[in-house]
Amino acid sequence: MIELIPLSTSVNTTVSIPGSKSVTNRALILGALTPKDVTIQNPLMCDDTEAMIACLRALGISIEKKADSFVVHGNYTDVKDREYHLNANLSGTTIRFITAFCCIVPGIKTLSGKERLNERPIKGLVDALRQLGATIKYVGKEGFPPINISSSRLDNKVIEMDGGVSSQFVTAIMLLSPVIGDVKITFSTSPISKSYSDLTKHMVKEWGAQGLDTYHVEGDYSAAGYFAAIAALTNSTILLKNLETNSKQGDRLFLDILTKMGTEVEYKDEEVVVRGHGVKPIEVDMEQCPDQAQTLALLAAFAKRTSILTGVRSLRVKETERVKALQSELLKMNIQTESPDEDTLIIHGGNPKPATIDTYNDHRMAMSFAVAGAKLNGMKINNPEVVKKTFPAFWEKLREIGISVVYLT
Repeated sequence: MIELIPLSTSVNTTVSIPGSKSVTNRALILGALTPKDVTIQNPLMCDDTEAMIACLRALGISIEKKADSFVVHGNYTDVKDREYHLNANLSGTTIRFITAFCCIVPGIKTLSGKERLNERPIKGLVDALRQLGATIKYVGKEGFPPINISSSRLDNKVIEMDGGVSSQFVTAIMLLSPVIGDVKITFSTSPISKSYSDLTKHMVKEWGAQGLDTYHVEGDYSAAGYFAAIAALTNSTILLKNLETNSKQGDRLFLDILTKMGTEVEYKDEEVVVRGHGVKPIEVDMEQCPDQAQTLALLAAFAKRTSILTGVRSLRVKETERVKALQSELLKMNIQTESPDEDTLIIHGGNPKPATIDTYNDHRMAMSFAVAGAKLNGMKINNPEVVKKTFPAFWEKLREIGISVVYLT
């Protein structure tokens, strides 16, 4: 457990944002499809990217880790015809992307994860891959990992996919286009979080048919969101370095949402300046940046009157059932909420109290509620190490801007 000692006053400071996890794991797959060595610069080194590297290495693909880069020496043609057992740990991107990747390499491949990951749905992706010719069986519960893949090639044909569960299903197939070509996908339900598949489309186009020698991973707008939220909440000015102004990352939209709550945002070359002026209640659709919904919910707790967040249905099948987790922990802070349907969260903001927050083994629960620790004295976070999943340096970054992090147990 940690206790956060808030800022004593507004600050004017700088935070260097690490590389994007979403971009890093996409780049690792694209690198493993490229017939030459690829250097991935400024990657995020975290549990999720370690899981991806471990799975690719288990398949026999050589990846060298350096201080500030990954070098993918091998590619999918190095995979031998034998039996493989791949563990994606708790990484959703890894198990979805590796599932599709395993459909174009030889061998009998069994894929699984740990704990909650095996409870996260994968049926939409499996159904789509089967349409492309893959032979996939469920090892346990229908629709969920673990799965077994015994085929090694995919046909390029028009397929129909359920787009309403995870954009990662679409991305997993799009990433294979350097090998199998662009698959035409129709949707039985409207695609969710389309911004993430747009990011994939942009990266695949950048990569090109022959691949790249070097790819630079841009800064992570998901990570930047926590510090932008702190600036908004504490009337501070925070310069966020290592962010592409024209990024295709969906979480860039969170900064637009903050402007509607009263925050000033100024884009510069590879930098964003966030000037906070407190927070106002808001009504907003979070479907294109769902990973920021928890942070926005926390800010809404401080805004007078009611905020309404829609587009939150994808939060229910993440590392935890995030809507219920938010409601439970906000209640500890004396904030009332409602969820009248699976896609809506209503927050009655006002005067939140400090509390001891359970993280549900969810990195984003820890980081979003830590934002309150910039303002409230007495905020405590259980299981703080969960941030290693996507942002290992998070607590150190908080210290850099003046928030004390005290380990109690």
